[in-house]
Amino acid sequence: MSYLTHIENAAGKHLDSGTTHSAPPTDRLRARYDLERIRREVTVETIARGPASLWRYAPLLPVARPEDAVSLNEGWTPLLQTPRLARALGMKQLMVKDEGRNPSGTFKDRGASVAVSRYVELGVKTVSHNSSGNAGGSWSLYAARAGITCVNLLPTDAQPASRQHCRASGQPTFLLENWHDGGRLIAEACEKNGWLNICTLREPYRLEGKKTMGLEIAEQLGWRMPDAIVYPMGGGLGAIAIFKAFEELLQLGWIKGKLPRLYITQYEGCAPLVKAWDEGRNECTPWGKIDIPPGGLKSPNPPGGPAVLELIRKHGGGAVTATADEALAAVDEMAREEGLFPCPESATILVGLRKAIAKGWIKTDEEVVLISTGSAVKSIPTLEASRFPTVTASTEMRI
Repeated sequence: MSYLTHIENAAGKHLDSGTTHSAPPTDRLRARYDLERIRREVTVETIARGPASLWRYAPLLPVARPEDAVSLNEGWTPLLQTPRLARALGMKQLMVKDEGRNPSGTFKDRGASVAVSRYVELGVKTVSHNSSGNAGGSWSLYAARAGITCVNLLPTDAQPASRQHCRASGQPTFLLENWHDGGRLIAEACEKNGWLNICTLREPYRLEGKKTMGLEIAEQLGWRMPDAIVYPMGGGLGAIAIFKAFEELLQLGWIKGKLPRLYITQYEGCAPLVKAWDEGRNECTPWGKIDIPPGGLKSPNPPGGPAVLELIRKHGGGAVTATADEALAAVDEMAREEGLFPCPESATILVGLRKAIAKGWIKTDEEVVLISTGSAVKSIPTLEASRFPTVTASTEMRI
């Protein structure tokens, strides 16, 4: 069963949840639930008895028949203590939410599983979006599992792992040189062909899948909040989703008190949100030339920019950049110190945390959660080539 009641837009209008909706991000389509009924019928103990996947939160998801969900056992990723990194930063403790454990290697599987499950229920046959790579790969796999079609538009420098997900799953995929044109091309193709446009914040259900990151953080901390969250931002959907989860938990009474401060990281070569924050603006202006490594955070005009800026101003926080070299060094640092292997875009969170501490934004005695959105297994071509000596005898193996 589902507690979903309706879809709400920015004007507060209630839309029928029994049909599909795709609208500009400014419409802010959101799934809404009968939270009072959930409060009466569901408890945290009920949740704890659920599966070790994001589907433990089925009462707070829009799928009518979660037992038939299109799932690859995504979610319920670990929230790991990282004591050696904490000591290096002078902190008492530090935690990393490792989303690289998801089936395709990134948090994108959360949105794909929930949205594809709901669209199967609604009879959707073809969806389409532009993706810097990870979402394209993820949606291709879930679409294949569901028996529907996902038309992907990827940049020409998309990581090989993402392109192979698209290829192997048989989903139609196209490459684009000028990434600034991606959203427009998808909108035109969807209009002409009758496909459902699932680009970032165009529809309400990807957000519902990604909000399970926030639900898990709360549960894994014993239904309480950390002081701060550091999140690597591309389009902004993930950050918005996490805080939607927190707000719903507050209304349910499952958590209490102040929500965390939000700190956003972006690459120096594509940082429209950081620029808007530094300039005190309420929305982003389109970024010019994109100069970042292949992979995520490739959003020159993030659809979620205004909403993320609102979250930072409402709850506190800030936004900082990382250079590509800083991010690559942070990949190695996280692997060397903690055995974690984040993709470079995720490693910007460690760079951002260090800069936030230096700025006095984050105190070293605070409880901080870093969100590592994907695995570096998807980014191997971007990492430094390994150079190991070849040996012919054990005597040559010296350290």
